[in-house]
Amino acid sequence: LKPEDIVLEIGAGPGHLTRALSKKSKVFAVEKDIKFISELKIIKNTEVFHCDILDFFKEEHKFNKIVSNIPYYLSQEILLGLLRKEWDICVLLVQKEFGEKIFSKEKLALLVEDCCSVEIMGLVKANDFTPKGVDSVFLVLKQKKKLDERLWNFLRKIYKVKNKNAGKLENCPEKLKQKKIHQLTLEEIKEILEKNTN
Repeated sequence: LKPEDIVLEIGAGPGHLTRALSKKSKVFAVEKDIKFISELKIIKNTEVFHCDILDFFKEEHKFNKIVSNIPYYLSQEILLGLLRKEWDICVLLVQKEFGEKIFSKEKLALLVEDCCSVEIMGLVKANDFTPKGVDSVFLVLKQKKKLDERLWNFLRKIYKVKNKNAGKLENCPEKLKQKKIHQLTLEEIKEILEKNTN
């Protein structure tokens, strides 16, 4: 982290991570629980947002790095919100199953592949949390480009019939017609999408 960075922290809680981040860079600390707000407001180099992260995403805030232990039940919505913004690097602590999903052949994984390079950097075991949590992993994402809404809408549409042959899709090239939709690569899906975009 550098002094010129602006780091988004989602779910800052009592500010343990916020304090460490604020020593290096300016922090946008987003927290919806009122009991933590007064404590967060005394941390230097920190701008506190008392709101839900999904509401924060609806506003225009410029940040270039994200470091967060995100609420697991909102993982997909938060990731989609982040992909719609412009930034450089993002480090998220997520549930292990969600981290594995990002490397699957599911629609969200294909979308992430289009927007970012991504790697898993370390496992945090359930017993390492107090109180005991669930197995979690650090996801490190480096943004290549913002989310392509056309691609995301197309992925959601075709994955409703992901076990059908790709030949069921309009304007599918002959060479891909016998493949199952869930077997298509990102590049093949984008090829079909382009043939359906006028």
